[in-house]
Amino acid sequence: MISKSGLSFYRLNLIRELRERELLAERRHRLIVILGLGCFGFFIISILYSSLTILQMESVLAGEKEKVARLQTEYRKYTAAKLIVDKSDIELLNSLQNKGVFWTGKLASLAKHLPDNYWITGFSFMNNALNVRGFGYANSRQDQLVILDQYLNLLRSDTSFSDTFIKTQLNLTESKEEGGRVAFDFSAYTAKWKRQ
Repeated sequence: MISKSGLSFYRLNLIRELRERELLAERRHRLIVILGLGCFGFFIISILYSSLTILQMESVLAGEKEKVARLQTEYRKYTAAKLIVDKSDIELLNSLQNKGVFWTGKLASLAKHLPDNYWITGFSFMNNALNVRGFGYANSRQDQLVILDQYLNLLRSDTSFSDTFIKTQLNLTESKEEGGRVAFDFSAYTAKWKRQ
């Protein structure tokens, strides 16, 4: 603006500038407070996370120390008992192994070769003789004797059965009137069997 004397005057709005500076200072102050609170929160979260991690590690360490203590106790018991396997124990175990009959293979052979519609209802092993009982249903040709003979021949030729039982014989077949049912009984003998 130009005044009457020719001098120029400028009007400055100092209040607006002052307000702008105050707003800028207030924003900076808010930003500093927000950053300060964020850093403080991050610091608190870091401390909590570190504390939880340390507690977990201590619990794992305590569990491992407990395992070590248990193992040391068991080792002390073992060394105190001085359990030593003697040569005579091994020889006794070997002789028992050679004297016994391992039944898993024998029973599997009995089941594997059993004809269709025939069942084993019982068996016993006494005096080195295996006695097997069962029943089946006769077919239309009534050839149950042929079927049972084939069954016994299959058992005789099966090495997992015949390696222990050297003789197998049919003791009984009996036809029942009820629905064509056939009862059977056979025996298998080991090499140590002696006729009573």
